[in-house]
Amino acid sequence: MKESVLRDYFENRISVESLAGNVKNTQRKATYDTTSVHVEQIKDGSTFQVRKVHLLRLCNEVLNGNLTLEDINSIALALVFSEYFVWDTNTEEGQMIETVIYDWDSPEINFPLTLSNMKFWKQYLETGDYKLGIENK
Repeated sequence: MKESVLRDYFENRISVESLAGNVKNTQRKATYDTTSVHVEQIKDGSTFQVRKVHLLRLCNEVLNGNLTLEDINSIALALVFSEYFVWDTNTEEGQMIETVIYDWDSPEINFPLTLSNMKFWKQYLETGDYKLGIENK
């Protein structure tokens, strides 16, 4: 997976099909309970500010069948470990972004990646009302 492809998707320069093709089959089992994703990073010292609109777009792509739940997990993992993609956790928007990305990154700890939970994440990004709870586990 390439950070440049994800950036280009966020900037509306490439299609979801191009993003999906880049993300597809990037996960590898490291151990029985650990997954890794190889990410080709952007190392030019710049950063890209992730916004709610970017995550909402990803939610819609999953709900429309254009990205898989595994794709979202791979993208989240890439975002968590990226030095290029950033969000400001001192803002409400940044805290929401962080919550959703970390939920997507660790579904075995947080909430399973399901279409019904994806609708809750989308609603959270749109309204700020976090409805995921113990009943979603």
